[in-house]
Amino acid sequence: MGQPEPVSGGNKPRTGVVVVAVAIAAFLPAAYCMARPFLAAAVLSAILAVALDPLHSRTCRLVRRPSVAALITTSVVVGPVMAAMVLGGMAMSRGIRSGLWADFVRTAERLTGRTSFDFHTIQEALPELNRIAGGLFTAVFATVFLYVLLVHGKTWVTQIMALLPLDVAGSDRILAAVRDAIVANVDGILAMAAVEAILFGAIFWVAGISSPAMWGAFAGLSSMIPLIGAATVWLPLTIMLAVQGAWIKAAVNGVVCFATQQAVALWLVPRMIGTRLRQPPLLIALSILGATTAFGAMGILVGPVIVSVLGALVQELRIQTRPNVAPEAGTRE
Repeated sequence: MGQPEPVSGGNKPRTGVVVVAVAIAAFLPAAYCMARPFLAAAVLSAILAVALDPLHSRTCRLVRRPSVAALITTSVVVGPVMAAMVLGGMAMSRGIRSGLWADFVRTAERLTGRTSFDFHTIQEALPELNRIAGGLFTAVFATVFLYVLLVHGKTWVTQIMALLPLDVAGSDRILAAVRDAIVANVDGILAMAAVEAILFGAIFWVAGISSPAMWGAFAGLSSMIPLIGAATVWLPLTIMLAVQGAWIKAAVNGVVCFATQQAVALWLVPRMIGTRLRQPPLLIALSILGATTAFGAMGILVGPVIVSVLGALVQELRIQTRPNVAPEAGTRE
């Protein structure tokens, strides 16, 4: 009786891959539930890490320790935000001392028909307070995640791309599309903030508002808030002008500020981002509005990136299925 033939182990590696993949898929729902509170912070930190990569690379050449270089790069983002918060607190304190905020509150009470802010008013304000607390939560964790991504991000990206069934050229094209989309979007948003800061500062100076440069800077920073944008600054200032009795000046200030904000948001920014991403400006504008509706405040950053990356994936699919298709002009090999 002959010896039984040994079982071929040729299928074992493939079977092992399937088992591991099924196990990962089984754990993904639980992992998503645990990670969901931090998704916004993770996306924001990933976008900032890509946008800050050139600065971080130069910092790494000057500072040999990666952790110290990441800390310096993270401080470049956190420092201006903290300075803006301090200046905002000082401006609010100055407004309270000057009595303008008291006039504004009395006017709001007359318009709403309430003589005081009762417990019902506080209950109505709870959702807004929750949004503010959620924003602070996201900002804190985004700062931590940004530091971690600056230290380990490139290694993680390399490991993830190695798992994809793509050649090196295909992986590089996809990574280049993601990087270009993020950099173009961030540059467009920063350009919008700078333009609106200058324009609104000039408008506030003509309107005779005190500290026009400071309020213009706040308007530029608030332009990054989806949908509302710089109206969080110029609208209260316009109402204060009306409270002081300067009705004509308030009306002109409100109309000019509204027209300026719409022109920058709907014409300048989509044109700047669309030109760099080689996408129609209308498509970029619609992607920002749609992503803001779907994802909230993150939409202004995520929308154009999703459109650009989806276009790059479609182009890569054409290249993989039809090898004779050449990459589009400007695509990095």
